[in-house]
Amino acid sequence: MKTKLSFLLYLIVFSLFLQPSCQDRLFDNPYDPLAGEIVFEVVSTISTPSYVPLGLCWDGSTIWSVDGYNDTLYSLNRLSGAQVRALTSPLQATTGVAYDGRDLWVCSESYVDIYKINILNGEVQKRLNLQRGSFTAIEYGLGSLWLADYQSNKILRIDPETGEIISSFPNPGILVDGLTFAGGSFWISDSSNLTIYELTTEGSVLRTFLSPGQSPRGLTFDGHYLWNVDGSGKIYQLSFRE
Repeated sequence: MKTKLSFLLYLIVFSLFLQPSCQDRLFDNPYDPLAGEIVFEVVSTISTPSYVPLGLCWDGSTIWSVDGYNDTLYSLNRLSGAQVRALTSPLQATTGVAYDGRDLWVCSESYVDIYKINILNGEVQKRLNLQRGSFTAIEYGLGSLWLADYQSNKILRIDPETGEIISSFPNPGILVDGLTFAGGSFWISDSSNLTIYELTTEGSVLRTFLSPGQSPRGLTFDGHYLWNVDGSGKIYQLSFRE
């Protein structure tokens, strides 16, 4: 009996010793535990009502969250996460949403059309047909629309009036789940490798970070903070070091 107890104690101590080394990373912590330096801070978190949270955008007062399950766009209070209103997307398999200063734009991974819709009632204002592509994220900035195309694995710069592709640059990762402008840089999230990239407007990588959650998706910037929605339904408010 004494031998069995000694063996069990040995196993318990041995398993406790091994447990930390078996963790690849600590999610919900704003740093890579192997790096030894905090590179961003999780300021707060709110929750989205989306069953399948995908794209995000900031309209100057609320955060919009795409639900890929029912193609609904939720406007959320950034402090509490309370729902302000909801709109139905004109697209099935909606993945991304962007704000151009007046209206919302939505894209889909299953359609080559992108739509501009009224931010108050969801009425379609414009439709652009891009002929080809599978679009996983959309952003508005520098007077242009920016689309993440899964087929070519590129970020496309689009004329919002004509739908013409002005320029493009390659995605540094595997799949673009979120795309936004922040502080003069592009930011891209990639759930395939749990990474958030900071890039120049020409597509050169400046910095890379491990995401705060296990499935980073949409990104947006409110003028002060970066926001990243996770597949778990959490929306992280992030402050990055310069």
